[in-house]
Amino acid sequence: MGKHARAISRKTNPQLVGLVSRLYSLSAKEKSRLWRDVAQRLEGPAKARPSVNLSKLDRYCEDGETVLIPGKLLGAGNISKKVTVSAFAHSGSAARKLAEAGCSLVSIDALAQSNPAGSKIKIII
Repeated sequence: MGKHARAISRKTNPQLVGLVSRLYSLSAKEKSRLWRDVAQRLEGPAKARPSVNLSKLDRYCEDGETVLIPGKLLGAGNISKKVTVSAFAHSGSAARKLAEAGCSLVSIDALAQSNPAGSKIKIII
């Protein structure tokens, strides 16, 4: 059993365990540091995962960017830019406001499959 397998085995959420395992595999296969970094952030304690508000996305993102949040996206504030957002979890109000603004919300798995090299993805923490 590798060092990552031991850390992942303490998690009780099977979707999280599978996601972290797939991200580590993709990172090794594609030699992408981004997916390894996201996997390490997700396998850590839940209280260490960031909670990001829409207002922060509006402040730090540009139109057309792809943004990854290795934590939870919350609906405080508004967003005026059309971005693609991927987050481990999101609130209902955040999803509603993103849809109203014309943004797209995708899962981390879907983003990893569509961009295995991890290029042009901004991590917001």
